[in-house]
Formats: sequence, C-alpha cells, structure tokens
Amino acid sequence: MYRRQMGNNPKRVPRHRYLESNKRHNEKHITVREESLYKPFLTVILILTFILVIIFPISIFDNMFPEVMSFLRRLFGWMSLSAVATLLVLPVSVFDLELIRIFSDFNQYDTGFVIFAIGFAVLSDTFFAFIGYRFTKQLTKLFLRKVKKRDFEKSNANIRKYGNIGMFFFSCTPLPFTLAIYTAGAVRLNLKGFLIAVASGRLVKYTAFALFLRLFGINLVELGQNLFTTIFG
Repeated sequence: MYRRQMGNNPKRVPRHRYLESNKRHNEKHITVREESLYKPFLTVILILTFILVIIFPISIFDNMFPEVMSFLRRLFGWMSLSAVATLLVLPVSVFDLELIRIFSDFNQYDTGFVIFAIGFAVLSDTFFAFIGYRFTKQLTKLFLRKVKKRDFEKSNANIRKYGNIGMFFFSCTPLPFTLAIYTAGAVRLNLKGFLIAVASGRLVKYTAFALFLRLFGINLVELGQNLFTTIFG
C-alpha cells in the first residue's frame, strides 16, 4: 500500500534522474574548465615566441628592422636587470649600475634618452614590485632562504608601522627594497597605495641620480677607464 501511494505521488522524482542530472552537470563543468585553458596557454606561447625572437638575432625581423630589434633587445635587457634587482636580495642593484653608466655617459646618451630610461626603469621596477607583492609566498621560499632573520624582522616592523609611506622611503633610499616588497605582500598593504609609493620612490631615486651626475658633469665611465689604466697600465 505504501509503495503504491509513493508511486502515485506526482511530486516524487525518481532517484535516477538526480544521478543523470548531476552527471550531465559535471560533464558540462569539465568542458568549460578545459576551454578556459586555451586562452592563457595561447598567451604564454605568444609571450615565449616574442622573447625568443628578441633574444636570438636570427629571425627575419633582424634583416627587415635591425635598429628596432636592437632597441627592443636593449629594453629586454633593462627589464631583466630590473627583475633581478627587484626580486632578488643583492648587496648592490645591478640595474642601478647600468642606469648610472647611462646617466654619466654624456657623449653617447643625450638628455632625451636619459628621461626615457628613467621612465622605463620606473615602470619596470613597479611592474616587478607588483609581481613580488602578488606572489610573496612563492617567491620568498625561493629567494629569501639566506636572508638574515633580523633584517627581515626589521623590514617587517617598519612596513607595519609606516605602511606605504615607509614603502616610499624603501623605494627611494638605499634601504632593502626587495625585503620591503615581500613584507608589503605579506601584510597586504593597500595595493593602489603600494604601487604609487613604489613608482614615486623610484622616480625620485633615478631622477636624483641623473641630476647629480649631469649637473656636476661626473662621467663615471671615463673615471673608471682612467682608474683602470692607472692601476694596470
């Protein structure tokens, strides 16, 4: 009797329909996820292709546009130096050395090129600072293994106390910039304020370098060559 009433109940849905519905839903969900991989995969392929064309001077573009390719390789080199100086904890910034060399070479680089170099350096450092902020957990495991715990704790205390104002001073002074980036990512400073602090700090730093060397006529390239000649004959 009970089975007959359940069978006559119009609101009751057989169990196998739920199973079939769930099965169709799962298949649809998996298909969407697979299709969503195409776009990022294609993007990665295009980026790798562009990098290979820039690095190796064997493409057809080197015959068609040699000056343009040479300029792009220079920019790629600057970005590589910026990435190393921003994401790795080093005693001396390799990007700073390259920019100082450009700023002090009056014969080869004019004021317009120096202004362009400053702008590109600011954008590049800010971009890689965002990468460090965004992927703090992953990058700290790779790059901060040999960092002294005292230095990291000091940077952590300053960022927590002063926030993005402290980040600005880390960006424009010889203070450990990379540690400050990872600390900002760990404490999750306001992202917009973080990017503004980094960009403005780097702008102040590189502009000060250029003005000091250009206004006082200090050519570090010639000084280095003369010193090398004096020491080694």
